[in-house]
Amino acid sequence: MSFKYPVVMPKMSMTMETGELINFHVAVGDQVKSGDVLFEVMTDKIDMEVEAPADGVIESLVANPGDVVEIGKPVLIMLTETEVMAFDFGDDNEPVAPVQVEAPVEPVIAAPVQVAPPIAAPVVAAPVIINETVKAVPKARVEAANRGIDLRTVRATGPDRTITMEDVNGAQLDPAIIKRQEANKALIAKGIEMTRGIAQASFTRSVSANFDHAKFIAAWAKVLRNRPDLAAHDHVGVALIIESKYGSALPVFRDPDQSTYADLAALVASTTDAAKNGKVPVAMLSGATTTVFDLTTYSMSSATPLLFPNQVTSVTIGYDSESTKNISLTIDLNFCDFYDGALLLDALVASL
Repeated sequence: MSFKYPVVMPKMSMTMETGELINFHVAVGDQVKSGDVLFEVMTDKIDMEVEAPADGVIESLVANPGDVVEIGKPVLIMLTETEVMAFDFGDDNEPVAPVQVEAPVEPVIAAPVQVAPPIAAPVVAAPVIINETVKAVPKARVEAANRGIDLRTVRATGPDRTITMEDVNGAQLDPAIIKRQEANKALIAKGIEMTRGIAQASFTRSVSANFDHAKFIAAWAKVLRNRPDLAAHDHVGVALIIESKYGSALPVFRDPDQSTYADLAALVASTTDAAKNGKVPVAMLSGATTTVFDLTTYSMSSATPLLFPNQVTSVTIGYDSESTKNISLTIDLNFCDFYDGALLLDALVASL
């Protein structure tokens, strides 16, 4: 007995509505193991590999590379020997049972039909590499990294073929990066719109402490764990905003206070590298119960943290001086009052 399981477009952020199918890693009839990569998806922020939920056989490919697929819509169909719950990413988030089939049906091969050849879509030429060896002034290197520009594609006009700021400013961005950055701006605007009308308050404290991201998110998770009344879930999920040339990525670290510092630090480091390259594991793109913004990389002292829907708190880390940082906390006043907010921030600062 086999079960027909639809592998759908996963929801990877609160504002995501569609994903673009880049390519398949499997074909019809392939045997796959749980964890094998089935297909790759491009969102506004990252490229993501979707894995098989169980052992099985690929029955059919529903979508085609290049298709923009709505959240929860099937991308391919698997036949599995064990029952796996599929999830509908609609408003109710109720699991949908897979369809039971008695036995695999032999495929019927239809007679070939003559069709007109497809009209190729216009192809945007990739940037041309001009120089394998790059010389650039430091400011130009920083600007190119921030804008996602490959310096090998920039024509150098400076002395001794050195790339200047003017060269970088006149360079053309990779079309794929432009597409993602535009989508990212649209999603940020949508997220801000979703938070309007939420009564919120913010608090800021200065702290003299040496801490990295691993220590900070573990400390914040521990503080929140002591306030189960502020959690809508049975876990603490800390989303850490990481900036890259593709935009903002929000990997979620589940229950970071339950890990050893060494394990968590290694996970944060590897996830940060993946996010900066536009790739975050799909398992880390959901389950956030709070969000952390780090402004120190921009030398910003403070900002009011954005409060995402379905989250009661969010935190920013700001630059104050070489020895101190500003910690800002935003709370949803529908769930806690000003006194609660002050106590939460005091507990976080004390734990650092």
